[in-house]
Amino acid sequence: MKTYEDYLKETGEVGSIQSIVHSIVYVSGLPGVRPKEMVVAEGGQRGIVQALERETAEVLMLDTHDLVSNLNVARTNETFTILASEGLLGRVVDPLVRPLDGGGPVRGEKQSLSIEPPAPGIGMRSRVDRPLETGVSIVDVLIPIGYGQRELIIGDKKTGKTTFLLQTIANQAAAGVICVYVSVGKRQDDVKNVESYLRAKNVLGNCVLIAAGASDPATMVYLSPYTGMTIAEYFRASGRNVLVVFDDLTNHAKYYREISLLLSRSPGRSSYPGDIFHVHAALLERAGNIKNSTGKNVSITALPVAETLEGDLTGYIQTNLMAITDGHIFFDINEFRKGSRPAINPALSVSRVGNQTKDALDREIARIVQEDLARFQRSLDIARFGVELPDKTRAEIEVGEKIGVIFNQDANNIIPRSLQLVLFGLLLSGFWSGKNAGLVKVDVIKLIQKQQKGLLDTLEKQVLVVKSVAELASTAKSSQKKVMEALYA
Repeated sequence: MKTYEDYLKETGEVGSIQSIVHSIVYVSGLPGVRPKEMVVAEGGQRGIVQALERETAEVLMLDTHDLVSNLNVARTNETFTILASEGLLGRVVDPLVRPLDGGGPVRGEKQSLSIEPPAPGIGMRSRVDRPLETGVSIVDVLIPIGYGQRELIIGDKKTGKTTFLLQTIANQAAAGVICVYVSVGKRQDDVKNVESYLRAKNVLGNCVLIAAGASDPATMVYLSPYTGMTIAEYFRASGRNVLVVFDDLTNHAKYYREISLLLSRSPGRSSYPGDIFHVHAALLERAGNIKNSTGKNVSITALPVAETLEGDLTGYIQTNLMAITDGHIFFDINEFRKGSRPAINPALSVSRVGNQTKDALDREIARIVQEDLARFQRSLDIARFGVELPDKTRAEIEVGEKIGVIFNQDANNIIPRSLQLVLFGLLLSGFWSGKNAGLVKVDVIKLIQKQQKGLLDTLEKQVLVVKSVAELASTAKSSQKKVMEALYA
């Protein structure tokens, strides 16, 4: 890497720091400097020129240690870039791609990439038509996601958003998809927990973790999503599907607001800068399903996260992100308090393009489940009056409770589509008729354990080739004896 002296010899322009405001410095004496150009201080600290004033340049510093007034600064005549390589897989790095995991330098043939390239044009984009399986039943059945989709994950703090994302990453990484997780302003312990989970699932080798902590300069936190998306684009360019997670963009907006206020930009709603919508839209527009030079469809699927307060979906950043993305999955604090895991409210969640990735069987199952859940909710409302319920209403409540049991899922369990079909096939075939939700829960837990041991392989293969709900129920019904043997053997 070039030093201050190297750049000074190349450009011949030197300036000095006139004032310092947190991670922002004002530099004079660089007549040829341009916005977005990188500059280097005499102590090795690097920064990015944000804007030009009459006498000074506003510079966002990436390193804030040992910054003092009158410190010399040299131009580089280069925009800010990062070095991406195959060696990033399995590593934890900061937004400058410096290792944070103690694993030594990042190896591999490195490619220098700008962190803000233009998004792919409409002529390069393809229809989102391939389902992305999360391994979380309620999402795969009711709120499906497709490769190349941008789906917002929204909800209160500590309602299970990151847990769901880790399940999705583990399932996709095991299938060979490259997964990029960007921690935006989180604690170091949170990043360690993510790394430990992925290592325990034996999928860290297909993942890249980018961490900008709460103690890092605001500039580093602001740049972290751009670094994550750029690394995702690097792997997409090699012909691979990529899943990128931004956890979370409400934090990113707060750090960008801090930078803008320090730069004396005019504040808008909630003191956020006026271009905050453009900042997030331009970032997420870089995701999508595109055709590469060989005509193959490759994708970047983006799962940005937004945090709400007491389930309020009307916040400024939250509504911005809902408008930018192709749908959202809402983690409802009320569902969490009821004990639902994951605490997803399907009635307030939507996937605008995910349904077009599903086949006729999956769409039919989703329709039946949605109708059953609607009847369940209506029957619960009636039951609150304390009147004696007719048999039909009690039956609707019973079915809804059993669906809830199937959708309730432990954080360590990843349920493939084949097992989801088995469970719903058994439900539709009347396997659990006469059993209450508690007994169904015991059976479902046992079936998940048996599936993980490979004891349901034959039935899973059978349900994967069925074409209709009637055929699914018939297949499950004919296999009930084998299921009983698997459950109680």
